[in-house]
Amino acid sequence: MNDMKYRFESFGGVLALEDPPMLVHVDQDFMRGLGHEHSPLWDQPESAVLSAPLEVHFSVTNACSRKCGHCYMDSGERDAGEMSAEEFRRAIDLLAGMGVFHIALGGGEALERPDFFELVSYVRERGIVPNLTTNGFLLTREVAEKCRIFGQVNVSLDVSDISKEGAADGVRAVDLLLEAGIKVGVNFVVNRQNFEHLDAVLGFAGKRGLTDVEFLRLKPSGRGKLEYFEQRLTPAQNREFYPKIRDLSEAYNVPAKIDCSFVPMFCWHSPDKTMMEQFSVYGCEAGNVLLGVRSDGRFAGCSFLSGEESILDLAQLWNGSDHLSRLRAWPEQAPEPCRSCNYLDICKGGCRAVAEFVTGDGYAPDPECPFLDKEE
Repeated sequence: MNDMKYRFESFGGVLALEDPPMLVHVDQDFMRGLGHEHSPLWDQPESAVLSAPLEVHFSVTNACSRKCGHCYMDSGERDAGEMSAEEFRRAIDLLAGMGVFHIALGGGEALERPDFFELVSYVRERGIVPNLTTNGFLLTREVAEKCRIFGQVNVSLDVSDISKEGAADGVRAVDLLLEAGIKVGVNFVVNRQNFEHLDAVLGFAGKRGLTDVEFLRLKPSGRGKLEYFEQRLTPAQNREFYPKIRDLSEAYNVPAKIDCSFVPMFCWHSPDKTMMEQFSVYGCEAGNVLLGVRSDGRFAGCSFLSGEESILDLAQLWNGSDHLSRLRAWPEQAPEPCRSCNYLDICKGGCRAVAEFVTGDGYAPDPECPFLDKEE
């Protein structure tokens, strides 16, 4: 578990530890200091575009009996053409060969796939750290023991789960996982209605000593589109979000993480850029650091975007896909006001999924960025 993995990049390399979990970008001299010989990648011009994603979010099935109203995957029924176990293993072989470090497995509800733990075992065999996101509905003591194979399990909760305490499936799942000695985090989708209850989420995590809480911005994807304009955060809430979770994180002694789409709200408070870079706080890295894969094998820059290309062709498409190339090139082609923003190279214009749904242009600046959206 403590063995360091590495991957060469044009600037030097990426080092990975699982315990404690860490991904570090280092320069060529640092790699040489670790005893690594010259890499052919070092003969190429230094580039911010990586040789492969660091993490892949992989839906193993779209089946989910819960069918939550805001589900960004529109989960419920299995996708037509859901990848077979053999196709999944081929995809994992490809990702392992490219040097991917982590795969976040989810759904739908991943535990509804009968051969799920066989697939997870194969991910481990190929040297990739598997993590799981689950609604906890199917978690039993026996299943929790099997979850020791994951680097971390994140349980998706909402305020109603927390208010019910042990009566809720998600809370019961958290407790069973903790009992099994597993690193457990919480995923929490923030919307206009639950914004005033963020203290309850961090209080719950603090009481149980959870690894972290990841706050996810509501996305207009899947069923999340249906009431998006009624449920998205108000401009005032977007401005208040970062100081609120910072203070609550300190009060309850629980690390609070944000997904990349919340970075514009973070930048509104003028954080130190050097500090952001040191702690790997970055905005949209769709198609570079991250990749999203549906259960039928179609991939896109992230799980909230759509694409028609197959993960089984990624080795050829990583540097040849128009979809990925346009996402990566956004900062160089950014329109105003992003072009003049001091945080452009970190934020990268906010969330492409929000921009596409709200403005009709997936390459417009995020219209909910506080620098743009100042009115109530």
